Amino acid sequence: MELKTILAFLVFGFCFPLYHWTYLYFTEKKPSLTKKGRINDCYASWLKKSTEEGQHLLLVHQLRNMIMSITFLASASILLVGFLLTYGLTGGPVTEGPSLIESVNYPVWLVFFTLAFSFLNLLLALRHINNLTVLVRSDPEKLEKIEGNSAPAYLEKLFKKGSQRYMLGRRGFLYGIVIFFWYVDAWVFIGLTVLLTATLAYQHDF
Repeated sequence: MELKTILAFLVFGFCFPLYHWTYLYFTEKKPSLTKKGRINDCYASWLKKSTEEGQHLLLVHQLRNMIMSITFLASASILLVGFLLTYGLTGGPVTEGPSLIESVNYPVWLVFFTLAFSFLNLLLALRHINNLTVLVRSDPEKLEKIEGNSAPAYLEKLFKKGSQRYMLGRRGFLYGIVIFFWYVDAWVFIGLTVLLTATLAYQHDF
């Protein structure tokens, strides 16, 4: 493996999984430092006000827009993963089971794992948001007894988890697109990966 290829993997690992893990860690532990942490307080007030005023139907309709977006992205990601499994990883249609690859196509494999990661996060986001739409009408006392936390706090926790997974799923698509520029040149891929991460950090995260 060339030094340039190793550097490309290191930069991608730092900019996508490591950066976002660190960002979500600070969002959870020190929410005032990140935009997502600060906006979570607004989400919490929205959930609390909607449930206290009995606006459950309005709440579910607002969440449905998010569910539709998550479902679309999850469907697109699994279709792309299927396409890569059929053509991209083997260089042709699979007719007689998996075949060994003579030369490793690093960009295609990286796109494959990035989209798979995106798909898993979108599925988890869908699970959390769907649970929220059901439990929003549940008995607050029963929910508190089961979860050991107040009903509004638990509903807020579900929404936060869902929105975090949704964010990772969306950004997986962005980084997946950037990976294709590796075919132009590894340095182009490295530069665009750093640029994308810096843009997200400056415009959306802090």
